Amino acid sequence: MFGKKKRSMSLLLVLTLLLVTLCGCGAKESTGQDAAAANTEAENQQEAEQETSSSEAGPDISEEVTLVMYLIGDRPVDNDEVFAKINERLKEEINATIDVKFMSWSEYEQKYPLIFASGEEWDIIYTADWCFYNAQATKQGFYEITEEALKTYAPMTAETMYPEAWEQAKVDGKVYMLPMNYKEITAYVYMARGDLMDKYGITSVSSLDEAEAYMDAIVQNEPSLIPIDVGSDYDKLFFYDRMWKKANWERNAESNEQISEIGPWQVMASASEIDGNITVKGDFDQDTFLEVITRLKDWKDRGFWSKNAVVNTQNNTESFQAGKSALAIMNGNTAKSVYASVSAEHPEWDIRVFDAQDGVPPVLNSYLANGMSIFSKSKHPERALMALDYLRNDEEINNLFCYGIEGKHWEDAGDGLLISLPDSSNYAYDSNCNWGVRNDAYWRMIEGGIPNLAELNEMWQETAVSERYQTFVFNDEAVKNEIAAIGEIFDTDYKLLGLGFTDDPEADTAKLREKMEAAGAQKVYDEIQKQAVAFWEANQ
Repeated sequence: MFGKKKRSMSLLLVLTLLLVTLCGCGAKESTGQDAAAANTEAENQQEAEQETSSSEAGPDISEEVTLVMYLIGDRPVDNDEVFAKINERLKEEINATIDVKFMSWSEYEQKYPLIFASGEEWDIIYTADWCFYNAQATKQGFYEITEEALKTYAPMTAETMYPEAWEQAKVDGKVYMLPMNYKEITAYVYMARGDLMDKYGITSVSSLDEAEAYMDAIVQNEPSLIPIDVGSDYDKLFFYDRMWKKANWERNAESNEQISEIGPWQVMASASEIDGNITVKGDFDQDTFLEVITRLKDWKDRGFWSKNAVVNTQNNTESFQAGKSALAIMNGNTAKSVYASVSAEHPEWDIRVFDAQDGVPPVLNSYLANGMSIFSKSKHPERALMALDYLRNDEEINNLFCYGIEGKHWEDAGDGLLISLPDSSNYAYDSNCNWGVRNDAYWRMIEGGIPNLAELNEMWQETAVSERYQTFVFNDEAVKNEIAAIGEIFDTDYKLLGLGFTDDPEADTAKLREKMEAAGAQKVYDEIQKQAVAFWEANQ
């Protein structure tokens, strides 16, 4: 079609020049300038028609490309089979395929920042407010996504993205992420073996005290089992987090004060949710820190988790599924897939799920809790944006990414439900880091899943809160050297305390404080505080 238009324009040019020549034989003599002007006008018209034709055809996808995408977690057994089907569609739609690489839970904290400077060619990566979005956005690690680029290369996303999600993704006024198109609540649950609960007269595991009683029974009577086998960077601090939030919530109820984390979680900073003056300080300087570490030490000393927990690379849900432990703790979304697979493999365990919030309201997440970004050095950023558009918004592709192959891993149960099939253990529901492309329009729940999940969801939705600094994005440019030093302390001293590995909680907390001060923590906290004040004033 383009060739026909070109030939037509050539003919038009010849006729135009001929007409100019004939007119020149008339009343007055034609000049060279007249001929040149006619020639220029014809060429401009030809270029305009070519540009219009190109624009109507859409972005140039003539070159076939392979996009490298990084995800967090362990690679599902059937991942290649699933993405072979996804790639069939992407090849057809945008002449591109995706090569998926995974960073395991035990390595992602160390590996994630390194791949930006490694020289490796890659294109797309999972990110989140808890997973380096701010750090890489402020370091130009991510490709800026403009509204124009969104409309051109991701038109489905441009039409369906929640406006507030786009606003939340802005860092210094620019967007570097496509946030999930999903309204999510983060709430935690305990998963316990009902057969063991009945055996030892345990009726409920829905609080820290009840979890303690259950794990104590396991220690006393089941020497072959670890009560809870925490490990990997994914869940080393799960119990610390539960105790910390519980202690702060109870203290808050007494003093009408609320404390929540602020800034990158590796800097261990917290501030008041209520006080307009905003005083940012280290968690270790909050009144509740010492009592939390003391209780964690007690649990560790009683054998509630392994002495090798610090170096354990298997997360607690994997150990639970493998029959190594009697209790697991996880967020509600993860529990759906774990419950389905464990119940299918071990119905004799009589798996039971309990609310682990312990009276603390769950968090109504920002859309930045999950998202996808493009590498700033990607050689194909436009095609990457097109691929993300399909991963998010094409129902067939989104279903494949989120649930696997229909008929093998799952089957449609109608009304937004699915049934997990036996092969789902090789591509478990919602466990393959599809979270960045979650879409309310296509999200499915498991039919016949956790029996009390609807009741739990209803309770969580009624009590969920948005934290004051939930959408606060910290620019660490002025303190990045200090944050690098703090990160090393976080990965050593802080995690040891968070697992109760201390002989003297008070003395080791003091040592942690000294190390943090030497690393420049106060400079970091002052910078967070300055930016938090500006954020608070701008969002009144």
